[in-house]
Amino acid sequence: MNTPADDFWTLQDPKEVMGFLSQLIGDRKLDPGRKRAVIYIRKSRILKGTVPYSPEIQEQACRARAEKEGWEIVDVVYDLDKSGRNSNRDGIQKVFRMVKSGQVDYVVAHYLDRAFRNITSFFQFLDLLRNHGVDFVSTAESLDTRTFEGRLIVMAMAMLAEMPVAIASERGRAAKAARFKKGLHNGGYRLGYCNGLCSTCTDPNGQGYCPLFGGSDRPESERGSIQVPHPIEQNLVRLIAYNYQRGLSDREIADEINAHTYNLPDGMQVKFRTKGVPNSYPPGEIKRDTVREIVRNPFHVGYVAHYPTAPLSMADNLENPQLVHTQVKDRRVPSDLVRGQHEPLYPLEVWQANQQLRKTKNKITAVEGKPRQDYLLSGTGRCYVCYENDHREVSLRGSTNGSGEQVYRCAALIDRSIQRSKQKAGKVSDVISANSDKAFQTLIEKHDHFSLPAGSAGQQVSEIITRLHIPPEWYERIMAYYLSDDGMSEFERKGYGLRKEMERLKDLYLAGHISKVEFEKEALRVGGELERLQPSSEPAAAQVLPLLKDWPVIWEQMNALERKALIGTMFGGLYFDKGGILQRIEAYPPFDQLLALSGSDYLGFDGIGMAGHF
Repeated sequence: MNTPADDFWTLQDPKEVMGFLSQLIGDRKLDPGRKRAVIYIRKSRILKGTVPYSPEIQEQACRARAEKEGWEIVDVVYDLDKSGRNSNRDGIQKVFRMVKSGQVDYVVAHYLDRAFRNITSFFQFLDLLRNHGVDFVSTAESLDTRTFEGRLIVMAMAMLAEMPVAIASERGRAAKAARFKKGLHNGGYRLGYCNGLCSTCTDPNGQGYCPLFGGSDRPESERGSIQVPHPIEQNLVRLIAYNYQRGLSDREIADEINAHTYNLPDGMQVKFRTKGVPNSYPPGEIKRDTVREIVRNPFHVGYVAHYPTAPLSMADNLENPQLVHTQVKDRRVPSDLVRGQHEPLYPLEVWQANQQLRKTKNKITAVEGKPRQDYLLSGTGRCYVCYENDHREVSLRGSTNGSGEQVYRCAALIDRSIQRSKQKAGKVSDVISANSDKAFQTLIEKHDHFSLPAGSAGQQVSEIITRLHIPPEWYERIMAYYLSDDGMSEFERKGYGLRKEMERLKDLYLAGHISKVEFEKEALRVGGELERLQPSSEPAAAQVLPLLKDWPVIWEQMNALERKALIGTMFGGLYFDKGGILQRIEAYPPFDQLLALSGSDYLGFDGIGMAGHF
């Protein structure tokens, strides 16, 4: 349902606009008996630990106006550290309640923009006041809504009040983008780093904790513009990263660090702690979230990340602002990375390995007194019964049977069991639990107590992987996919100009414009540059090459999480029937071609359901 404020945007004729403004707040004369006022004070930003002067000045000005007019001040309402972009403020909501309950006759603010910096919301605000016989007064601008001229100027001022919000958003984003492109951080200092201004240090982990506190400023920080490794915190970051690489969980790492005192390389003994937030809360024990943030953040390996942010939104619901939501998909996944100007604390390869570990770690938490259950095919295992009979992509879920044995069960069966349990508990209606999909019921019956031993399934996949032999001519291609999501195409794009230059040299030589010596010299140079553009020349590829040359040995040396990561890289789906036999494989390139070339006999299977599926 449209409000009068919504109708404003449909008006075209100036006379209609003037008529709307007059109607919005009727041209009433001041009633001498109306003397109750509420003072509203807002400030966008309050620096913790400081004494804000603006709220005090606002209140003094509003009180002076109320005294001059002879109004009784029934309350002073504050919204500190709150934006005027919307009505999601406890203070302004309290003012709304006072207006609707008839407690006030005037809402008094120092400036119009203290109430709102959103023109639509401000129109709706005035509409609310009009409906309850309340006037809005801005003391500093000598404006009020009791006269037509005042109302007209108020509307113009409301339009201007919104402008700084848009300008600040645009300039803020541009400034952050410029810093990002230069490899400079945005925001506060990360755990593991400081600003390097030791002589004037205000870091919570400075005085009494850092051995450099009060000393000379560190020149590599370029007067605080570049983050530099904190003498103590940097060791904490490395400890977390390498312990995670060993397979420890977030909680295990946090508990281990909190329980011990550590000897630093310089002989100093220290109890590690978080950085805290200046003027907010002090440093404290390492938490699971601390570990998670360190492991996930690429800043600690020398990169600055840009994360998705929502565009500026002026959407508002005046009396129910909590109903307005602006969501950003994958806001914790960087949309872009650039090499930062700061020093990395540990190798990029360790960070990359840890990201893979995060993706593959078992989501089943360990029960106290029982070991953690690792399911090798979690995420890749599929039910062949569902696929063969109804072409459904249904996952296999790891669980334990009555004997404590690890098994895989079809997710459709598990969901049906959960549904029946809820029905018995009265949480699901008979209509829903009956499941009108007869085809689905028939499909469920064909499973015949589907329960696949995890060990048997994992052994079949292991046999496939250990029998593979990677042709040497595939090395470059596989390493390209390891280094880039675009595979060889990225390296081919980089070498396009060099290949064109090589062709030009040949044409010049054949045309007699350059000698054979000149041709060979230049061809050798261009060829060397092309060679350096091959994936195998990248330092990160050095870890992949041994894996490709001696696949079975490396597989045997991998732990469960590493094997799971490799399976997820190679296969999109591994389909098992109710007898526990692998019947279908969906492999990613280039492994799909390798499996097809190898053939089912080579893999040790009879070929049923295998041929033609790659």
